[in-house]
Amino acid sequence: MKEFLKPGINWLIVFIPIAFLINYLPPLKNDIALFVCSCLAMVVLSSLISTATEQLAAHVGAKIGGLLNATFSNLPEIIFGTVALYHGLDELVKAAMTGAIIGNLLFVMGHAMLAGGLKNGTQRFSVARVSDFSTGLIIASLALFIPTVYQEVSKGTIDPMTHDETMVLSLWIAIMLFLSYIGSLIYTLFSKDNQTPDDKEPAEEIPPEKLWSKKKAAIILGISSFLIAVISDFVAGSVTVVEKAFGLTHLFMGVVIIAIIGNVAAQTTAVRMAMKNKMDLCIEVAVNASSQVALLVVPLLVFTSYLFGHPINLHFGYHEIVAVAGAVLLTTQICLDGKSNWLNGLQMLVLYTIIAVLFFFAPEMGGVK
Repeated sequence: MKEFLKPGINWLIVFIPIAFLINYLPPLKNDIALFVCSCLAMVVLSSLISTATEQLAAHVGAKIGGLLNATFSNLPEIIFGTVALYHGLDELVKAAMTGAIIGNLLFVMGHAMLAGGLKNGTQRFSVARVSDFSTGLIIASLALFIPTVYQEVSKGTIDPMTHDETMVLSLWIAIMLFLSYIGSLIYTLFSKDNQTPDDKEPAEEIPPEKLWSKKKAAIILGISSFLIAVISDFVAGSVTVVEKAFGLTHLFMGVVIIAIIGNVAAQTTAVRMAMKNKMDLCIEVAVNASSQVALLVVPLLVFTSYLFGHPINLHFGYHEIVAVAGAVLLTTQICLDGKSNWLNGLQMLVLYTIIAVLFFFAPEMGGVK
């Protein structure tokens, strides 16, 4: 309890009951207040899911623990995306996918490199490990934007691509990305040739006095997942009012605001690892999280959209393509020599800010519906 009550992200837990009160008590009903309180509640719930997963993984060994981390690390994004799809917010979901990739690469890693560089100076990490993640991310990013390119190019031909053909292409790409994720997961967990960051530096161990029981970790994981689904419903129900009140678009809300909320847990972990000079683990958290969004979250949300009767495609706007390509290019360039400093982190944050401003002024140009 003393640990929980220390100043930090856990204090935001007070916004969970506040969000429920605003939503269910008519005298307190206010969509803008509901959206703000719900977003703050999602931040602490995402953190609790991350912590509970780490605690549970500590009991089951490295391989099963790695599987748990890989499965649940993107749970908040999957839950919010599913709820938003249920509400018919397709463009918001697609923007949030883009934002999660950009945010993990630039916002999360930028903060980590800035904090770690200021404290430890030049930091080093495994180039081979970064290469594995970057290659998968480049392939996934290209695959995500193939429907956009093909549809735009076909407009000038005799037989332009139809909406149905775009949907079929998007579904097949989602299937291939999901199969790629399964393959990468099997390789990471079971291949003898695969070298993990633990080979060079130990993962952060949880002190015995701070280790939760398996039952406690499982209960907190289950309750947090349920609550984040309910809170996501509050956000999805109030987002349109907030957009109209402040003149925002689905694009900006998804790419910047929703993505930052979903990245809080990853950012906290990455910054902590960087300040402890454990850059291999920091890089794995940030880059691997982006890869998982493209290889796991995107396919699952595409499949889920078919269950709701209004399937989404992978047709994105050109500004989204340029933003993701720029994030992947800068990340690859900075990580190419296996070392980083605070200036690299600042450069990443500068690019992220430029992209955020771009999406603030960009019109609603999402994909075809």
